[in-house]
Amino acid sequence: MRKLWRDIQAHKRAAVLFLVYWLATLAVVPITWAGGAPTDVPLVALLMTIPLIAGALVGRWRASTPERVSRSRDRITGGMLAGVLSAEITLLVMKGGAVDEVIGWIHGHKFQGDEVLGFSIVTGVFGVLLGLVGAVLAIVMGRFRRHGRPIPST
Repeated sequence: MRKLWRDIQAHKRAAVLFLVYWLATLAVVPITWAGGAPTDVPLVALLMTIPLIAGALVGRWRASTPERVSRSRDRITGGMLAGVLSAEITLLVMKGGAVDEVIGWIHGHKFQGDEVLGFSIVTGVFGVLLGLVGAVLAIVMGRFRRHGRPIPST
């Protein structure tokens, strides 16, 4: 977590742009909301881009620099952590998410705790996988960018 926080502080402009993208995505959810879980395929795909981009950003941020050599493992685990955190935070604050469910329960609606827990677990798994994919994409694209062609992994 400490490394992730240092990555965010070192790349403030990219982090702010990601935050704007995340907020814009959260703004789209209530506009297209039809009640219940978001079942609209484009909306779900849009929500899945958040952990993918987060993983790619962290994978890119932890790239090797002349003064520091990074291991692919650090880049991949950082991407996975960013993916799961961004996915779970999105589920927490989005319309129909955990906070929305608790507010509904406070107002007298039936509490769907088992559904929230199930969605949280599934979201965490998807966040880890998409963060992994994003970090691997960042590694592969970094190798293409530096050398013009893929180089073998060391």
